[in-house]
Amino acid sequence: MTDNLKRLQDTEDVRWQFQALAVMDGVIKEVENPRQVILLLHGFNERGRRIFRRLLPYLPSDATIIAPNGPFPLPRQKEDRLDFGYAWYFFDKHQQKYLINQDLPKSWLKGLLQQKGLDSIPLTIIGFSQGGYLAPLLGYDLPQTEVVIGIGCEFRPHLVTSNPNFKLIAIHGGKDEIIAPQSALNDIEKLREKGIHCAWNLLPDTGHEINSQVGIVIQEILEQHGKRSL
Repeated sequence: MTDNLKRLQDTEDVRWQFQALAVMDGVIKEVENPRQVILLLHGFNERGRRIFRRLLPYLPSDATIIAPNGPFPLPRQKEDRLDFGYAWYFFDKHQQKYLINQDLPKSWLKGLLQQKGLDSIPLTIIGFSQGGYLAPLLGYDLPQTEVVIGIGCEFRPHLVTSNPNFKLIAIHGGKDEIIAPQSALNDIEKLREKGIHCAWNLLPDTGHEINSQVGIVIQEILEQHGKRSL
């Protein structure tokens, strides 16, 4: 028994990688002959419907808008039911390593756009919090990406490693209690030192949230981008 326990303690965890059937839920607003696709990536323990509902009034009417749930359900016990939020990946901040990194959600989201026949239409990716961390990494893998907007997140210099072919834009609340705005700005300055341009929009009275101020800034960004694309 003691020898078995010792062998167990000396055994290291291993990881197997394989392809499996993927199933994603979410919401979509489709238009005929869309000029662009807007992909909305929700925050940790949220759902696509939440970011969809918050931003829909500020998004262009000629765009197909998709807000999927992340691949990993997180149960939330309510008084009368079991509810679920979702995650895109899992990072252990204490050990500073990924338990599950961004590769799986990137693969699934690419497959989703291909399945819908939307993989050759100009793409805007808008992510909030955890979805914002994922947004530029997905943008690198999708050549049709023109704009990436991260809300209440950081663009990590060790992940955003080269000058992207898309516009990289940050929106951050001055009262963000989850991700300090100065920390996010410090990372952007490091990107700029590497020659990677990133626009910074600070909303002094906004916290870690998607409110009307965030929506208006996004609307202005997309309108200006649309004018330059004419």
